[in-house]
Amino acid sequence: MKSIANSMAQDSNHAIVFGAAGLLGWSAVNQLLSGYPTSRSFSRVTAVLNRSVPEPELHWPTGPGRPQLQIVSGIDLLQGTGDDLAKQLKEKVNGVEEISHVFYFVFASLNEDPIKECAQNCGMMQRLADALNMVAPSLRTFVYSGGTRGYGIYIPGGIFQPPLVESMADNLPDDYARTVAYPWFQKILTESSNGRGWTWTEVCPDAVVGFTPNGSAFSLALHWAQYLSLYAYNHGIRPNGTASPNRDEVKVPFPGDEAGYRSLLTPVSEKILGRIAIHAALDPDKCGQKTINMVDNDRPVSFADLWPAIANWFGLKGVGPSSVGDAFKPGEYVTKFRHLFTENERPKGATCGVGAGSTQLDSLGWWLCFDRHLSSERLRKKSWDYPLRKGKYNSMISSPAVLLPVLRQDSLAPAGQSTKSDQTEGNLHALIKIGKINALDPAVLASYLLHASDIGDLLLFLEPFPLVYSGIHGFHLGQLGL
Repeated sequence: MKSIANSMAQDSNHAIVFGAAGLLGWSAVNQLLSGYPTSRSFSRVTAVLNRSVPEPELHWPTGPGRPQLQIVSGIDLLQGTGDDLAKQLKEKVNGVEEISHVFYFVFASLNEDPIKECAQNCGMMQRLADALNMVAPSLRTFVYSGGTRGYGIYIPGGIFQPPLVESMADNLPDDYARTVAYPWFQKILTESSNGRGWTWTEVCPDAVVGFTPNGSAFSLALHWAQYLSLYAYNHGIRPNGTASPNRDEVKVPFPGDEAGYRSLLTPVSEKILGRIAIHAALDPDKCGQKTINMVDNDRPVSFADLWPAIANWFGLKGVGPSSVGDAFKPGEYVTKFRHLFTENERPKGATCGVGAGSTQLDSLGWWLCFDRHLSSERLRKKSWDYPLRKGKYNSMISSPAVLLPVLRQDSLAPAGQSTKSDQTEGNLHALIKIGKINALDPAVLASYLLHASDIGDLLLFLEPFPLVYSGIHGFHLGQLGL
């Protein structure tokens, strides 16, 4: 097995990312194309999408020095045999025989039958492992995403006492384990890699903070953003920076109960998520055949910390749960007032939402009413030395000097603008106020999200925007990684 030093020295590394337009896959591709951990770590990146998306809409880095990028769509993981999939890979992926690192961020939901869902996803994993053994003799590591479902959070009250440690996932009750694909993925990949010189790593996030171009049925941010924007509008708060005199006086209760409001979780930003996945892929000696939790803050957070700040983006005062049980849930509210998006020239707001995910997201504040935060101990032991935050998530931007170069790249800041850290925050807010930044432009959002280290960074970025949400469905500020 190659060490991280040897792997990083190989400028012929070819990474293939399945599910590249999803939240986790997008972040992995973004970090690979950004030259993490070094500009020579990978020479080629293949991004596999479920359906075709024009490259400009993916908002990945461009320019000289970037690894060669191939975007592929139309590969069927659901049907056929390993032989069939191997044939597809040979036909569609240039240099398939040179694939050295696989990142697999695909999951086919089948909510009405969790046992069948598990079997379906295991079939996809087996099919891909078989195909790779046929066509990718240079393969060294296979990284895939698990999630807190693997710790039993779908059982009311959970199973284990947090912080959730990776070894706990090996002790799921048998009846629940039948509904969770991740332990079966480990078995499939262990058997498929036996004697072949490659290994696997499961990376496990809780809630993921980031950007994706396609939207998601499980985007809590999109769900709440549409709800709060309509709620604000109906209470006199208008877009374009105008608001009623009652700004910050209109109260909006948290959609859940007190337990859901106070329970602890551990979000991870997609930048950190992508880097942890790549770190694991490049260090199979330490990370091989292991599950590794992904966090970017040693201190868990609750919606009691986040809800007031989220509501404030929309000019509202976020408060705790209401004792009145007859209020609309967010999804019901959006359904009732969705027409306001079209009437206010926000057409995507009327057509882009969480769809079938509305029911589950509406129940979040009542269903996830127990602590479920992750341990970072193993992550630290695997040589991950990126500084984890230790304070609350309402921290200021950690590295503000990175923002103005990004703005210049997007032609949003004058070329001569100072980049001193103590001036950047003021410059950023000045650009916002004079309209040089369209906060709802997905390209701008993508650029900012690249540099946001945690929720606190994003709070500061969005805090000045009490706008009616435009419904740009690529904006995710808190997708559940379940």
